[in-house]
Amino acid sequence: MEHHLPARSRASLNPWLICAACFLVIAVDGFDTSAIAYVAPALTHIWHLPHAAMTPAFIATSVGAVLGYLLSGAIAKRMSRRSEIALATLAFAAFSLLTVVSSGILMLSVIRFFTAVCLGLVVPASISLAADSAPDHARASATIAAATGLSAGSAFGGLLSAKLIAEFGWEAVFIAGGLVPVLLLPAIRYAIPREQTQTSAPIDMHRTIDDPVSGKTRGLLAPGLVTDTTTVWLVAFLGFLVTYLFIFWTPMLLLSYGFTASSAALGAAASAFGGITGNVLLFLLERRLGVQRSLIITISITMVCIAGFQMDGLSQWAVLLLIFGVGIGTTSACVGQATLATVLYPKALRTTGVGYAAAVGRFGAIIGPSLGGFLISLGMSAQRIVLLSCVPLTIVAIVLIFSHTRITLQRKALTLS
Repeated sequence: MEHHLPARSRASLNPWLICAACFLVIAVDGFDTSAIAYVAPALTHIWHLPHAAMTPAFIATSVGAVLGYLLSGAIAKRMSRRSEIALATLAFAAFSLLTVVSSGILMLSVIRFFTAVCLGLVVPASISLAADSAPDHARASATIAAATGLSAGSAFGGLLSAKLIAEFGWEAVFIAGGLVPVLLLPAIRYAIPREQTQTSAPIDMHRTIDDPVSGKTRGLLAPGLVTDTTTVWLVAFLGFLVTYLFIFWTPMLLLSYGFTASSAALGAAASAFGGITGNVLLFLLERRLGVQRSLIITISITMVCIAGFQMDGLSQWAVLLLIFGVGIGTTSACVGQATLATVLYPKALRTTGVGYAAAVGRFGAIIGPSLGGFLISLGMSAQRIVLLSCVPLTIVAIVLIFSHTRITLQRKALTLS
C-alpha cells in the first residue's frame, strides 16, 4: 500500500501514477465525446434521416463541452481536482447510459449537451493536474502524455463501436461509455492525492496582474500574457475546427467512398490512431525542437495527406491511410494547444488557462461540424471539403512560426543583456 512506501519512492512514483490516471480518465472522455460520431450513420439509417440532420446533436456536444471547460477552473478553486474529476466522471457516465432512451434528434441533443458539460469539466482539471505533478523539465511531456488519452479513447472506441453496433445496435456504444468510467473511480481515488488542488497556489503576480480584483480570468489577458494567450487561443480554435470537422463527419464522408454504415466508424478510428502517432511524434520532438516547431511538422504531414485526397480512384485502404495521416496533425494540434497553455502559463493559471483555451477550441469545434453539415447540404464533394481544411491549418502553422520566432528573440535579448 502507498503509506508503506518510503517518502522518496512515493515522490517519484506519484507523478507517474497521476499522469496514468489522468490519461485513463481522458481516454474515457475521448470515447464518450466521439460516441455520437460513431453511431451517427446507424442512427440516420434507423430514424430515416438525412446525414445533415445529426448536426444539432454534434453542436450540442460541443456547446456543452464549452460550458464545462469554462466552469472547470472555477470549480477547481472550490474543491480538489480529484473530487472534480471523480464527480464529473460519474455524472457523464450516468448521462451516457441515459442516452439509450433517445427516440429522436431533439432528445438526443439535450442528453448529449448535459453529457458534454460533464466531459468538459474533466479535461482541464486532468491536464493541469498531470502538468503540475511533473517536474518543470517534463511538464510539456506529461501534458502530451495525458492529453493523448483523447486520441486513444477515440481510436479504440472507433474499433469497439464498429463491432458493438454491428452485433448489438447503437445503444451498446453508450452503455459501454457509461459502464467503463465507473470502473475508473477506484483508480482516481488511489492515484490522485487529495491535496492536489490549486486553491493554495498564489498567482504569479510578475507574470499576470497587480490588480487582485481582476482575478485569474483577466490574468490571461494581462500585458505579460496577452500574446501567449492569443497564440494558444488561435491554435485551439482553428485546430479544434478542423479536428472536429473530421471527427464528426468522417464516418458520413466515408459513405461516399463505399463504406457501410457499420464500417464507417473505422474512419474515426484511423484518424484517432493517426492522432496517437502524431502525439508520440510530438512527445519525441518536443524536447529537441520545442512545442511550436514540433506542431509545425505534424501539421505539415496532415496537409500532405489532405492533398492526397484529391487523387482519383482511391481504394478504401488508401482512404483510411490518408485519414490516418490527417489525424497526425489535427489531433496533435488539439494536444498542442493544451501543451502550450501548460508551458506558457504560470501554475496558478493553468487550470483556468487550459479550460479557457479548450473552450475557445470548442467554439471551433462547433463551427467545424456546422460548416461540414452546411457544405454537405449544398452537395459539396468530400474531396473539396477536405481540401478546404488546409486553410485553417496553414494559419495555425503561421501563428506557431510567429510564436517560436518571438520567444527565440526574447531569449536572445535576455542573453545579450
